[in-house]
Amino acid sequence: MRAAALALIFILCLAPCATAQAEGAASVVDLSRIDVYVREGFALEWTFQAPLPNDSAWKRVKAVAGKRTLAVRELGLPETPGPTLFPAPGRKPAERYCVIVPFTASSALLSATSGVGLYLPEIGQNWQAYLNGYLIRDETYFDETGRIRVQRSVRGGLIQLDARWLREGMNTLAFMVAGNPADPLTGLGSRGSYLIGPYDRLAELRSETPRLMLVGIYFFFALYHWVLYGLRPKEKSYLFYGVATVILAFYIFARTYVVFDVLLDTNLIRGMDAAFSFVLIPVFMAFFNAVLRRKPSVFEYVYGAACAALAILQFALWREFFTLVWKWTLPLPIAYLAVFDIILPLARSIRHYVGLAGKKKRFQAVLRALAKSDATKLLLGGALVGGTALLDSLGVRFVSFMNYMDLGFLVLVFGTGAVLAGQFIRVYQGVDRTRQDLERRVETRTRELETTLAEEEALSVRLSDTSAKLKTAADIAGKDLQIATQVQQGFFPKKAPVTGAWEAAFAFLPAGGISGDFYDFYQSGERLEGLVVGDVSGHGIASGLITVLARSVFHRNFYERKHRSLGAVLEAINAELIPELSAVENFITAAVLRLDESGQVEYASAAHTEILYRGVGRPRALALKPQGGAEYKGPPLGREGIEAPYKSVRFSLKQGDSILLYTDGLDESRNVDGEPFGIEGVLASYSTAPQGEAAQMLDYVMQEWRFHTSGAKVADDTTVVLLKKL
Repeated sequence: MRAAALALIFILCLAPCATAQAEGAASVVDLSRIDVYVREGFALEWTFQAPLPNDSAWKRVKAVAGKRTLAVRELGLPETPGPTLFPAPGRKPAERYCVIVPFTASSALLSATSGVGLYLPEIGQNWQAYLNGYLIRDETYFDETGRIRVQRSVRGGLIQLDARWLREGMNTLAFMVAGNPADPLTGLGSRGSYLIGPYDRLAELRSETPRLMLVGIYFFFALYHWVLYGLRPKEKSYLFYGVATVILAFYIFARTYVVFDVLLDTNLIRGMDAAFSFVLIPVFMAFFNAVLRRKPSVFEYVYGAACAALAILQFALWREFFTLVWKWTLPLPIAYLAVFDIILPLARSIRHYVGLAGKKKRFQAVLRALAKSDATKLLLGGALVGGTALLDSLGVRFVSFMNYMDLGFLVLVFGTGAVLAGQFIRVYQGVDRTRQDLERRVETRTRELETTLAEEEALSVRLSDTSAKLKTAADIAGKDLQIATQVQQGFFPKKAPVTGAWEAAFAFLPAGGISGDFYDFYQSGERLEGLVVGDVSGHGIASGLITVLARSVFHRNFYERKHRSLGAVLEAINAELIPELSAVENFITAAVLRLDESGQVEYASAAHTEILYRGVGRPRALALKPQGGAEYKGPPLGREGIEAPYKSVRFSLKQGDSILLYTDGLDESRNVDGEPFGIEGVLASYSTAPQGEAAQMLDYVMQEWRFHTSGAKVADDTTVVLLKKL
């Protein structure tokens, strides 16, 4: 009873916190208060602006704040099937639908310090989101026949909107949703609010600390009681209690937002949610039988087998129907538990204590029976679970931070835990006498250890002093590293040059702190005469210091030997770097270009990555190499004993042609599966980049690279320069 009371206090304390967070949320754009346009099919050109209100090709869905659903099967679109409990089995090609939401962004929204976000309570089965024609999230997983390979029905999705694509005033948000139109998850099926607002405020909507705390509590309870079962295998109640609480933990976890970040296939998440719901009550029934020392009845066997069958079958077909069947039949096991596991045992306990006390003390006997019986503790938890399960199935809500079944099961877990704790206490009383004897022995041993503890305390003081000194030294080193990083980056150009003949853009992305990459642009007045991209081997401060040296050496030799070939320039640079780098293991790879206003380019490479070329009107970019496959690259710079002549090659660029130079951090970066971006990935992204300014083309390449490496740690410095002939 005390545990149940503490659980209720815990719930009541959390509710005001959730309310305060909701009241403190900043004003946002509620998309459910805006009319939207829907039609079957999808084309990219539809995403740039909202259709005209009288366009008969689109269905206009009126705004109903907090009540509107955009599930496809609820919209009544032409030739679209309505709701059905028995969808045809088998996989069919996904139907696609387009949803257009025009909205107005204020200057206050655009100036949000945390950026602007888009909050999606629910969307699926596969989908894409576009802002003013720009793709901002792609969650489509189709096979070659157009069927959905992986379902991605996200709940509580949060997307950061790129400020470059968001403008003050009218904007167009578009969704491509794909899936089975009879499935309730195809479309934007939530009746909650779809919001655009400050990113940090929208992130608070995904806060689910209470539910994750419950998951941790239930896992701890399960582990603790499995340990007790291992110590006392005869007590099956510990085993079933551990199984019940771990299933409950998975059940709650399957209803969190975090699970969508952990598992890609949301069909598996839905299956987990349904399966754990179906088997949870049968497992608790088995636990009650173990506590009350009663054999399972025919009803419990039949109901448990039926729930297990539903939990398995719903992965293959008719999940929505099976869930409704489970909800409709839920009163049967609840009534059975109430009668056979709570009311009848409690009645027997009352008769027993009344018989011992006599009729004159009947009231006191009843109170004693209630206090002593385990059924009383199960009564409170069982009643709350039954009532909250009914409210949850009806969709009734008074608080938003946790659903009612979570609350009911929390009280039930504490109540049943109190039952097991009572059994454990009775065992503990038998052990207490042994404990008293051990305490006397411990007192003797304690006195012997006091001397040793005093010595250890003095050692601990000395260790604390040493730890403080080490922390101070680490702080100083960290500040020095930060200063060194700022100094190094101060040597490199802050922006790319734009002249009458050339336009350049660059991305400089150190993997951490000081970079081993370097770059430079050689300008004379309004003319861009050349550039260099280099990479120092190794990582850390040593490589960073060498970049500063190398940049200076390259800059001076480029201008001092402007009338000699770039091959001769690299030979002079190599001769100067060999004495400087002889005491270290580092070497340098580099690509140097000399430019002419007419479009003539001279190029020399010291073991650097290939430079890529994209011509106007050509369908695909390619790596620049001399005809016939002649070797043109020289060895790395700064290594004594491997000197060799350096060659330079010449080519010309027409107006609109561009070239891409990069360090190996671009093509060697890997995704979470360990797959490198590769030269194929660089060529593919460069080939499909939209023709335009150099910065726009480079942004596209880097966006594709970031998408590939999303979620993985980038281990190497990355530098990319894109040069375009005007």
